[in-house]
Amino acid sequence: MQLRKICNHPYCLNGAEIGFDGSTDEKLVQSSGKLLVLDKLLAKLHAKGHRVVLFSQFVSVLNILEDYLNMRDWSYCRLDGSTGRTRRTLDLRVFNATGSKTFIYLMSTRAGGLGINAQTADTCILYDSDWNPQVDLQAMARVHRIGQKKKVHVYRLVTKGTVEERILQRAEKKLYLDKMVNRDSTRSSVK
Repeated sequence: MQLRKICNHPYCLNGAEIGFDGSTDEKLVQSSGKLLVLDKLLAKLHAKGHRVVLFSQFVSVLNILEDYLNMRDWSYCRLDGSTGRTRRTLDLRVFNATGSKTFIYLMSTRAGGLGINAQTADTCILYDSDWNPQVDLQAMARVHRIGQKKKVHVYRLVTKGTVEERILQRAEKKLYLDKMVNRDSTRSSVK
């Protein structure tokens, strides 16, 4: 778990963010290769008027990303396990509203599964991957919903040569195994 935290951002470790003031300190971005790449990607997406849903499994990562978005002065909404149903409904309405100025929606991959429809977003970013590939597929599906009118681009951030790469390889094997096990069940039900 500690290796996964380091891949996401060093500030996920207790005591690592000494001296960070939380506002305009570029150390937040410079401390993490993954956040550096995300910063460049989001700057381009923001300049071109794209709408983004960004997923992470970790609330600590969402906290860091929230600090980052405040630093860049970009409008956002956030959904995690502590977000109430009323707040979630309101934020989704604001995000999906015609002409909405909300650039990005931060979401925990494990929070709120039912009723999440971010069909006005055209970009899905998976900041970190789950051991269970179905969780990531469900996260991507929240953007590919009824009402989606744009082509959706999906980005998955993975740090090369780390535990994240192994997680992704195992998840792909699980998807393949699932496909092989279930392929005959769909054929027999059609008869």
